[in-house]
Amino acid sequence: MSRDTLRALAHLGRCNGSVSDYLNLLGVVTNWTLIVWGNVRPIHRMLDSFVDRRAQFASFRMRMHRRIFSSIVPLLCFCPLSPLNSSLAAAQVIPPVTGRVVDAVSGKPIGGIALTLQISTYEGFSKHTEVKSTATSTESQSFSLAGWNHPAESPLDEIRSYWLTVNEGFETTGIEESSAETEVLYNPMSNQSGWAANDKRYFPLVITFRRDGCQRRWGATCMHLESSSNITIPLIPTLDDPSDCSKISDAPLRENCRQLNTYRTALLHVGSYEEVKKGKELCGQVDGGFISKTCLYQLGLHSGVKNVDEPIPAGMFPDVLAGLPVMTNRHCGPPLGWDGSVDCAGGYGTTAKQLVAVYVEQRPEGWDGLHEWSHIDKPISVTEEVRTGGKVFRYEGRWYSGVQSADGTFSRSEHESISYVWFSGNTLVEVHFYELIQQREEFLAYYLERFPSTSK
Repeated sequence: MSRDTLRALAHLGRCNGSVSDYLNLLGVVTNWTLIVWGNVRPIHRMLDSFVDRRAQFASFRMRMHRRIFSSIVPLLCFCPLSPLNSSLAAAQVIPPVTGRVVDAVSGKPIGGIALTLQISTYEGFSKHTEVKSTATSTESQSFSLAGWNHPAESPLDEIRSYWLTVNEGFETTGIEESSAETEVLYNPMSNQSGWAANDKRYFPLVITFRRDGCQRRWGATCMHLESSSNITIPLIPTLDDPSDCSKISDAPLRENCRQLNTYRTALLHVGSYEEVKKGKELCGQVDGGFISKTCLYQLGLHSGVKNVDEPIPAGMFPDVLAGLPVMTNRHCGPPLGWDGSVDCAGGYGTTAKQLVAVYVEQRPEGWDGLHEWSHIDKPISVTEEVRTGGKVFRYEGRWYSGVQSADGTFSRSEHESISYVWFSGNTLVEVHFYELIQQREEFLAYYLERFPSTSK
């Protein structure tokens, strides 16, 4: 950097630079921009040789130019204004926020709702958020959040954005205007640890004062207002029935209420397959896009499975079949909450060795994943057989057992294994013989009579 450039920077730092100082500095910045751009252009050409990213690169180029000159222009303009009023030239003013919080359905004032005025600033390449003012709404009077003057320590020290959080506690959220959306999507019942305590009667909301503050965010959780004085914040209540949102006269607010409560209702009761099935339908009704997909994903995480087994249907695993006693491992369930399947299994043999395994896997009506398969991992062959009870698929394979002797040597034995599989409606039945026992036909006849085959 030349001596003239250093002198220009020193004069600018004291705000007593001449016109030549400003021009010198601007020339240096321009030269560096061209140098950087000259080094970036070969990268641009290299990227073009692999994939067409001209549009993305043009966007990057424009952002780089805008970032450079948005920083340089305040630097050049700050000092000439400073003899008049340097504090006013550098400071950013956030006005106070006043108003009231009302129920979006009834229109009545709500008390006890936490409000915070938060800002975000640049710190190097990251963003920093902090709470500047807090208040709690009351039913009798308006809330008031004090404004704030941001005294710039340098021309590059600027406020990125400021916004109002409603019903999200008093702590900083750290994610700007996305905080309410994030909480509704991933903590819809407001009952998970690690989240700010709020009033569970109402959904959280973010009020932004910049025009693009709600862009790329769920509109039901973000509201843009031009004014910060004497505002009315309609807070959407959590309703038992989303259809109660029809009581709201304002159409956009009514739609926001429907989406929020439909999302919450879809995840509210997920303890059984029928509830999960209803939840999936509700998820699809939220917005038909990203929010619906997130709802389905959360539904899979929240769906519960009962911790107790289902009762075993009479006759499914008789105490004795073909002279072999049933083992103590017979059971049914628990039902799988996501797809409604109930898996039943039982074994037959001796106390020392299981000879037969019977699997009865019940699928819900309308289930579209019907296909035959066996517990034999790598079958040697699969053939079709037609029996009195219908068609069955015969899987043949091998399994191995081993015994370690006292001297440490290990001996392995090979066993033939046969499994018969078929569908009976939406129920998959498998009779798996670990040994080629003589009672195979009696087992097959019993279960084919109980579950006639519908396999094709």
